[in-house]
Amino acid sequence: MPGVIRKSASKKPSRLSRVVPGPEDYQVVLLWSEEDQCYVATLPAWQNASTHGATLEEAARNAHEVLSMLIADARRRGEKIPAAQRRSSGQLRLRLPMLLHGRLAQEAEREGVSLNQWIVSKLAG
Repeated sequence: MPGVIRKSASKKPSRLSRVVPGPEDYQVVLLWSEEDQCYVATLPAWQNASTHGATLEEAARNAHEVLSMLIADARRRGEKIPAAQRRSSGQLRLRLPMLLHGRLAQEAEREGVSLNQWIVSKLAG
């Protein structure tokens, strides 16, 4: 039709259009267990299901495998699959008083880092 512009359909489905979340969509909490002498991977969305590994990488791989099995099993049984967590972008817009902004910028400059790096180190510490 003349004058009608059609968008070409994307060949790759968007993350939002995916009906069933994948293992990568879930939070995995990795902690060292002194008692067990291994890393424990807990899956909060799945009633705190857990697995473990000798290294962080192994525990993370095992968690991914367990999540895959949990999702497949829930689908097979027709059970409700827990909602996946939203991922944060890593960006934050913050408004603050000009005097405070200036004071923080001076502190960052004294430490020889960007204001962004200084704020991240203070929040993480």
